Amino acid sequence: MAIEFVFTGFGYEELRKRIVNRKARHIVVQDGFIRKGRAINLLRNIAEIINKIDFVKNIFVIKRIDVSKSIDKTVLYEDLLRGSEKNSKPAIIRSIDPLIGFHSGYEDDFKKLTHSAGGYLTQVYSTSRWIGLRPRDIYFCTVWPGWVTGVSYLFFGPLMIGSTVILYEGGPDHPSWNRWWEIIERYSATIFLTTGSALRMLRRYTPQPIKDYNLDTLKAILITAEPLEKDVWNWVYRYVGTGHSPFIDSVPREFSGRIPVVNLYIQSEIGTFATGNLINYVFTELSPGSAGPPIPGFDIDVYDDNDNPVRNKIGRLIIRRPWPSIPIEASEDFIMKWSRGYYDTGDYAIMNERGYITPLGRHDNVLKISGYRISPGSIKKILEEYTRDVVIERVKDDLRFESYKLVISKRSGLEESFIRKIVRERLGAIAEPREIIFID
Repeated sequence: MAIEFVFTGFGYEELRKRIVNRKARHIVVQDGFIRKGRAINLLRNIAEIINKIDFVKNIFVIKRIDVSKSIDKTVLYEDLLRGSEKNSKPAIIRSIDPLIGFHSGYEDDFKKLTHSAGGYLTQVYSTSRWIGLRPRDIYFCTVWPGWVTGVSYLFFGPLMIGSTVILYEGGPDHPSWNRWWEIIERYSATIFLTTGSALRMLRRYTPQPIKDYNLDTLKAILITAEPLEKDVWNWVYRYVGTGHSPFIDSVPREFSGRIPVVNLYIQSEIGTFATGNLINYVFTELSPGSAGPPIPGFDIDVYDDNDNPVRNKIGRLIIRRPWPSIPIEASEDFIMKWSRGYYDTGDYAIMNERGYITPLGRHDNVLKISGYRISPGSIKKILEEYTRDVVIERVKDDLRFESYKLVISKRSGLEESFIRKIVRERLGAIAEPREIIFID
């Protein structure tokens, strides 16, 4: 039985789809959480769909903001724990048994995949050590376990190693854009992991007083989820990675940089980081904008359309051989990506003569928004319930890497406010279009 985490930013349609695809018998949910000073009710989405699903046995609710919502099959988590110590035994499972699952974005929809216990945990543990985590580290990861980075490097990896984990449920801009720097200073964080989109926003909105915060405890800044521009890397290195005091035996000049800023490539199908400079292994030279060389265990290359390796040219990022955490359950789309004798990740990239890889974005129609793989087909299916005349067009986005605009026929009679409301409610705010154009 696999566990699947679902991003709280998704709407009820995506939650229902995941529950149905998994034939989930048990749902564990917090009643809500606080974000930017507002209480977010998580039981609302459950209530929207649960009466239409008959195979769910229990909904275990963890009290957080004490939302009053009557839902059938509800069991309070605190009631479940009473007497659990004397009735519970450790679970013994085989390495090939399913452990963790995701729904990954493909062109026509989100589709499930599952990783096994042995391969996945071995790969997560090893890569967590190599990227810099140690038992006494204080680790601040801003990616939550609704996506592969949060599952692997907030839930499993640091807990297997014994690192202390900082959990923060708010946004980076509340009550001000200095919020994350305050957290790093207050809790003396040693490893900071975040996304390129978050850093683009912080660079735009964070005022000069970054240097007013003592970030000297940091020994590494890790970035993931999407391609990273050189100028963003340089900003992080100079402003966040400089600090005040000596790191080894010299005082850094102002904004000179003193600690490594490491970009890493990851994908749900892979399960963990597959490329990157490894702080706790053999630390190689950093290359701004690059996601580094392949991590041990991954046979990665960049091919042209004739399946020939290319260097310093744009090609398709591929993996030649299976890896420890290769999915034991996946859709036909994943299987077809092996049709040419290797795994095609779906991303463009450049590899230089030293083996350093620079991801550039998708070569299929899947959207990469703020590091999240969003299925255009899933968006289109919902809109086609109201009109067949709709086109989705990918656009570049300065903050979120990319987004999309909708082109819709005026004959539909739809209004922009209604379209945005439907997308937000059923798919989630992350899938909202940047622009909507109505044409004759």
